[in-house]
Amino acid sequence: MPHFKISSLSIMRCTVFAALVTLVLAVIAGTPTAVKAEYPTRPITLMVGYSAGGSTDMYARAFTSFAHEYLGMPVVVVNKPGATGMIAAKAVFNARPDGYTLLNHSGGGFLIKASIDGDRAPVVPMRDLKVLGGIGQAVTALVVPKDSPFKSAKDLVEYAKAHPDKRLRWSHPGRGSTKNLEGMLFLKQNGIKAQDVPFKGGSKARNAVSAKQVDFSFIAVQLLAGFESKLRALGVMSNERDLIFKDIPTLGEQGLPTLGVTNPMIIWGHRDLPKDVVAKLKEGIKSVTSSKGYKKMTKKMGLSGSYLSPKEAKAMIAVIDKLMAPFIEEMFHKK
Repeated sequence: MPHFKISSLSIMRCTVFAALVTLVLAVIAGTPTAVKAEYPTRPITLMVGYSAGGSTDMYARAFTSFAHEYLGMPVVVVNKPGATGMIAAKAVFNARPDGYTLLNHSGGGFLIKASIDGDRAPVVPMRDLKVLGGIGQAVTALVVPKDSPFKSAKDLVEYAKAHPDKRLRWSHPGRGSTKNLEGMLFLKQNGIKAQDVPFKGGSKARNAVSAKQVDFSFIAVQLLAGFESKLRALGVMSNERDLIFKDIPTLGEQGLPTLGVTNPMIIWGHRDLPKDVVAKLKEGIKSVTSSKGYKKMTKKMGLSGSYLSPKEAKAMIAVIDKLMAPFIEEMFHKK
């Protein structure tokens, strides 16, 4: 009988071949042996519930300019204005919880709109969407046309009190928005009345006051950038002056009641996002907002761009809730 000698090299080749066949069959069959691609493998959509040009949109576009460097995939802004950001929030909640559809929305704006809607709210922050991280802060300013006779917030208040028959008109980014509530609270605390004119977004509210369609406006302070020749800010609603527009005094400095509101700009994700996706997004948000490029761009845009941890962002939302909850109850739910 002939004797066949099998070399060790032949045995090794057979072993390697068998292993490759096993791996290929495992991938085809979809067994646990298959290798899972690391998130993200395709572009991510970042929903914005307001029109282009407003503070929420500006923050989103600054963030997406650098996101690909840290997440490995482009992040694309999609504007879906309406219902004070709720249409965009609902779109994110109804999307698959895979991390490819996120929301950029201010914590205060999201909370206030949900509180006003009550049981009718289609989406509730912290219950339906989770905080992934903050990318900056938004401070509200009381703004008038450049040639307005009002030189200070106190001038405006005194005029409105002395001329109740000549009701002033004011614009804001939409009923139920943070700016809308801050404006209403400003009127109430100072004992004056004025007719509100809502718009879908801060840029449109700004355009209305710059075109003198209204007498004053409550908008994000950064919307003054590029419009200094047409607009003048009378004061900011926060306890301290804005980090970028440092020459604008607070209401408290002018002897008026201070609101003490600083609104965190937050990136939200679906409540059921996988843990590994949440971890990747949190780290990506922190890396982007801590980068020199992001800080330089946001400063140039007039934005107070900075990183806020989920814990810090939630704490700021809690402050807004404590301030606004009694006012919302009185104005919208009291029978």
